[in-house]
Amino acid sequence: MYKSFRVLGGVLLAAALLASCAGAAGGPGPALDADVIVVGSGLAGHGAVYGALEKGARVLLIEKNDKLGGTSLTSTGTFSAAGTRMQKEKGIVDSVQLHIDDINRIGHGKADQALLRKFAEEAPGVWEWFVDNGLAPNPAGPVIDPVHSPYSVPRTMTPLKNSANEYVRVMAEKAKEKYGERLSALVNTKVVGLLVEKGRVVGVRATSPEGERLYRAKAVILATGGYGSNRDMIKKYSPRYAEYRTVTPPWATGEGIEMAAAAGAALVNMDYLVGYFGGMPKAADHYAIGFGDLTSGFADRWKGEIWVDVNGKRFVNEDDGDEDPRETAIDKIRDGKILIVFDQGILEANGGKTPLRDFDARLAQGYAVKKADTPEALAAAFGINPQGLRETIDAVSAASAQGQADAFGKTSGMAFTKGPYYGVLCYGTIFMTQGGIKVDTQLRALGKDGKPVLGLYAAGESMGTTQWGGHGYAGGTGVAPAIVFGLDAGREAAQFAKTGR
Repeated sequence: MYKSFRVLGGVLLAAALLASCAGAAGGPGPALDADVIVVGSGLAGHGAVYGALEKGARVLLIEKNDKLGGTSLTSTGTFSAAGTRMQKEKGIVDSVQLHIDDINRIGHGKADQALLRKFAEEAPGVWEWFVDNGLAPNPAGPVIDPVHSPYSVPRTMTPLKNSANEYVRVMAEKAKEKYGERLSALVNTKVVGLLVEKGRVVGVRATSPEGERLYRAKAVILATGGYGSNRDMIKKYSPRYAEYRTVTPPWATGEGIEMAAAAGAALVNMDYLVGYFGGMPKAADHYAIGFGDLTSGFADRWKGEIWVDVNGKRFVNEDDGDEDPRETAIDKIRDGKILIVFDQGILEANGGKTPLRDFDARLAQGYAVKKADTPEALAAAFGINPQGLRETIDAVSAASAQGQADAFGKTSGMAFTKGPYYGVLCYGTIFMTQGGIKVDTQLRALGKDGKPVLGLYAAGESMGTTQWGGHGYAGGTGVAPAIVFGLDAGREAAQFAKTGR
């Protein structure tokens, strides 16, 4: 797909190769390395590259890692769109407006409505383009994604190989086939700042094994992802979520968001994060966890356990089939700290098996999983209020004995009948970040005065997912909007590079 700015013997030959493709800026002034620079090579970045190439731009793609792909290398490929051929072939009646209504329900109406509509209207065409250009869809789709709060109709598709990198593969192949001579790429090159001259963003400052260099263009697109793995940034912008755990990749460090702010762009929704249920740390300072550390199996497969906060009080119907009430409830819990509690009787009622594959190993380790003879002793071991936990267990047992729904509407509760008592410590867990660079429907970064920061565009998680999804996780709205808005940002930036408007 790319002119070869690849690593040779550990050293990038960037300077020499760029000298051969630098062109005039349409008049006096510094030479340009490209019409459009795209920073970040994930879904949004590849979308931006393709969109800009479509509109005739020369594009330079810059990636800080040693290979292209970004978060697409670790993400599944769920893509939601309304009115697709797959839906129609299966008799599923859907519409753009119903998709918008579902996302507003799941996201509590907090999305930017213009951006949400733009995504919902464009998503079906983007999905069909992928299918028409070599993406093999999973024939089981569309489905109602069981991982997130459910849509009203099945509209979530995946590639047959359920990886987000499948979208990158298709875009890369088509870009090489159609526009390869106008695209160059750098890896192992970290953008550390934006070049701003006379109120316009005119390029980037980057470092590589070769040293520091300036790269100039008429427009820059930030597709640098979120900041879920940058704990200092979370403490700075979202301090009440500082104890949350994260499954985001280590390169999700948010520099693009802070660079945009330094260039005058406004940031939005930085005070909000969605905590998925729930991640088990292996130690107090263990913030980066893996998918094997998630305790979501309790919600999906278990009955009878209770979830309590640091006061020993329940906060949600643990067996609710909808993810949204759990995610919303976690937001109100101090530090996102949750203790899952059950006793030997409940363990036996669930067939003697816990949903955690490594339960015994974690119990032996003695940090996230512990047992005790009494509720009070268990609470003390985890720093939970002992009296509060005892009162909660007694109330749950009484409601169960009387066959009544409890205060949260749960009818599947079980009485606690015998020790030992078990506790599983977990925290709200970050899958992506919700705050980012404020943009308009042309994907232009906006300043605090609401006016565009000329020459600067943003797409994907660098925008923060709240701008298109609101306060919640709707299925297929991590992957699909990143691609849709990436394509749009590329087209808009190429148009700006061509006309100055």
